[in-house]
Parts: sequence; C-alpha cells; structure tokens
Amino acid sequence: MSISLTDIAARNFKRIREDEELPEGVPLRVTVKGGGCAGYEYLLEFGEPAKKDLIFESKGLPIVIDRKSHIVVDGLEIDWSTDLSAPGPRFENPRAVTTCGCSTSFSIKPQELDKPVWM
Repeated sequence: MSISLTDIAARNFKRIREDEELPEGVPLRVTVKGGGCAGYEYLLEFGEPAKKDLIFESKGLPIVIDRKSHIVVDGLEIDWSTDLSAPGPRFENPRAVTTCGCSTSFSIKPQELDKPVWM
C-alpha cells in the first residue's frame, strides 16, 4: 500500500511547492476523479490532509490521498517527463489496464473495485 515518486518527480514537485511559496511540510495531494479519455484522471495539487486521508512519504515529500482514490491507484509511481512535447508528471499505475497518450487518464478492470482493501 503506497504511492511513490521518482527522484526527478520529487525534485520538480518540491520546486513547484517552493515557487508557490508554500511551507516545506505542505503535502502533495493525489486525487482520482471520473473523466478524461479513459475513465479516470489524476489530479495533483498541494494541500493539507483531511481527517481520513492516507499519508505517505516519498523522497522527502509528504503525499496525501483520500481512501476512495487510493483504491484505484495503490502502488502508483509518479515520474516526471522532460519531453518538450509533453513535460510534467507521468504515472505508472499497476491497477491501470489502459492509459491515454498523455498518461493522465486511465481505466481499471471493474473487478479491481470489488477486491477488499486492507487498511
């Protein structure tokens, strides 16, 4: 049960947090919402954890996620592309069965939602 960042992703998110003049301890929030070309899409922002959020840490950056979002992204690794045509976050989600070309939208097998999640 985790969410992790690559070294380059952690450096870039820390830089963004600094550019936004946010305190060092403010976590990266990962949220999944319905939409995008494949069914679900990732939303990344900085913000304080809610009462029932799961909290992780990767490469010195705190990460928070709500429990419903975590069900469809458990094991997620966030990387960072330096490709000039599409720079920014890239997602490696072991639960995704399809992703769009930009890597921000994905779908999962319906039975994945039926499996119990032990917290």
